Amino acid sequence: MSQPSLSQRLMNVFTSEKTRHADVILQAFADKTFADMKAVTITHAMCDDAALTDRPRTKALPAHIDNLRHQFIGSSELCFYHAVLVVLLRRHYQPEQTFAAFESLWKTQSDYLLDTLSLRWLVSACDSFVDYSACPVRAATLMNVATLINTLKVYETQRYLYALPADAPLCPKRTASLYQTHLPLYEGLTLFRIGTDDTLKNMRQRYQRFQARDELAGRMLLGVFDRLHHADSAFVTMQSLHQDDKSAWWTTTP
Repeated sequence: MSQPSLSQRLMNVFTSEKTRHADVILQAFADKTFADMKAVTITHAMCDDAALTDRPRTKALPAHIDNLRHQFIGSSELCFYHAVLVVLLRRHYQPEQTFAAFESLWKTQSDYLLDTLSLRWLVSACDSFVDYSACPVRAATLMNVATLINTLKVYETQRYLYALPADAPLCPKRTASLYQTHLPLYEGLTLFRIGTDDTLKNMRQRYQRFQARDELAGRMLLGVFDRLHHADSAFVTMQSLHQDDKSAWWTTTP
């Protein structure tokens, strides 16, 4: 029998390190109900300061989870448990069993999760459904969340790179021109026609049709979209300038 190559051995070590002790980590939640976990608030005393790092990820799973716990100080243990499941799915740890636990959590605690998770973890939840759900409608619906947020992040990053002051006033001349006409962008696209544009209303109505096909996925998609209207986002700017009630998109429309 041929011996594994050096690269194969290194890959095996890396893979093992990524998921080693996952069973121990999950055991900490094994005897707790969702109600038990909601009743526990993560405190600084529960965290290991030595594990705190600004690196986005750590190969060793326990160290990564210990670092992650700091991000949930002030949140419930249930939110932290949700993050642990997401991490394990990203690392492909027993994907069938882990996704079953993740899906069960969302089926029974969707209201709570939609109300309490940050946008970051709502997007991660959607990504997990896209990666692992057997339902193509659910996966396609929630792919819209990733597309929506990633597009938002790209233009916000571009705005940051141009170093415009965050509190810079709107340019009256440009604002007036966008009220009057569709200004060209590129490849036949135009800038948002502020005041009366019905693009976002139409998009929301399409989102709502997804909900008729998959209640959970539709609620997650609309929940994320609505959250963006309570943040310092371009959607809020467009909302503040809108004038036409019939094409308002930030409320439920038929």
